[in-house]
Parts: sequence; structure tokens; C-alpha cells
Amino acid sequence: MRQHDNDDLFPLGPPGRRRLSTQTPPGWKDLAVTLTLFGLSLPLLVVGWFGVLLSMFAFDACGGGGCNYSAGSIAYVGFPIAAVVSIALWASVAERRRRTRRRAWATGVAAILTIVALFALAATVVHFAAQPN
Repeated sequence: MRQHDNDDLFPLGPPGRRRLSTQTPPGWKDLAVTLTLFGLSLPLLVVGWFGVLLSMFAFDACGGGGCNYSAGSIAYVGFPIAAVVSIALWASVAERRRRTRRRAWATGVAAILTIVALFALAATVVHFAAQPN
């Protein structure tokens, strides 16, 4: 009598190893929400950059010197660069999630939260840099 190998009975592996997805793949609603959130992140970037520009007026009080102008300039120039890089990275993550059929709307929220955090960091750096020693 011939014995059967498990490879003959289950060529793709034992049936217990395969997982069936119970979630439906994300559709056009997830894509619309993701694109809307990324679309909102761009005006938020512009508003944040304008806020950092307004906070740069704190250096007007440094007529006698003692302020750290280089730190303020780095925050002013670094904020939009870091925000654009973070949007590009989060868009890449969203694209990878969509390609693997997972929901990607949370990456749009993360992009917005990253811009808000970068704005808070830049405004704090400018505030402390504009304090005379």
C-alpha cells in the first residue's frame, strides 16, 4: 500500500496555514478620503510656513543683539523642507498600503499631524532663538 506525502495532498501547504481575509479591500471611498486628507495637508503647510514667518518678527526685539539668528533661519527654511519630505514619505506609505489592498486614510491623518508637529517645533525654536541672552 502506498503512503501519501503531505506535499501530494496539499501542494500549497497545510490548510491551516492559509489565512482568509475577512475584510473587504478598500475601495473608492478610502481613496477619496486619503486624497482629500493629503490635499488638506498642502494648504496646511502654507499656513504653517506663514505662521513661522510671522514668528520671525520676534527678532525685531533683538536690536541690541544677543539673539540666535542662525537657529531662527534654520527653523524658517527647514520647516517647509521637512514638511514636504514628510508628505512625500507618507504618500509613499499610502501608496504601498493601497497596493497591498489595505486602507490608507490613516496616512493622510499622519501627514497632517506631522505638519502640525513640525510647525510647533519650528515656532518653539524661533521663540527660544529670539530671546536675548
